[in-house]
Amino acid sequence: MIIATQKFTGGRQAADYKAMLYLILPWALIAIFGGMGPPPETPAAWAALAAEQRSRYVILIISGIAVTIGFFHIHKLLSQTGGAKYALFGKIMMLIALPLFIGNMAYWGFFLTDVFVKYSQPTHPAKPLWLKTLSDVFTYVRMIEVALIYLATAVIAIALLTSKLISKPGAACYIAFACLGALFNLLPQNSSGPLSIPAYLSIIPAFTLLMPYLIGVNLIYKLSSQPE
Repeated sequence: MIIATQKFTGGRQAADYKAMLYLILPWALIAIFGGMGPPPETPAAWAALAAEQRSRYVILIISGIAVTIGFFHIHKLLSQTGGAKYALFGKIMMLIALPLFIGNMAYWGFFLTDVFVKYSQPTHPAKPLWLKTLSDVFTYVRMIEVALIYLATAVIAIALLTSKLISKPGAACYIAFACLGALFNLLPQNSSGPLSIPAYLSIIPAFTLLMPYLIGVNLIYKLSSQPE
């Protein structure tokens, strides 16, 4: 995907190429998950694959950083257009979300992995009560960072629409899915019924970073068809 980005962008300005590269890079890395399979469903299974889970969340941390850098370059790309102010808002929202995102990924990939390894032993000690409190705290951290990433993506889509770099139907899809993702993310994860599936999907980090990737693909098509 990265090689294709360079091929299709040709000799365009560095800001054009970097914006698309950093938005596409996460899913070039996330594709590795296909060989890992879904995360284990039980603490014991998670502990048995501890190294794999740490690797998974390192990839997600790198992916979140890459998307943030991509939004920086989109702001630079649109600096002389009507979409600059929206791109600035999107960049700021992503900057606020990134530390929370990294913290949440580190919690799942490293802290919880160590907890599962320790308490999956046959003679493990009793779990301290503060683990439940910490879990509740990171539930709120996740709600905030996921909502911010979705909303930042929606604002970036508005910026690109204002700058005529994506179509109205394309922007409408990005904005609609981003707003729905931010909303579903706030639903209780133990809820049942038809909303349980979108609520679950909305908080998967790879799914959260999917729309920035699609925006990058859209930009490749749009900018490669324009004269330099």
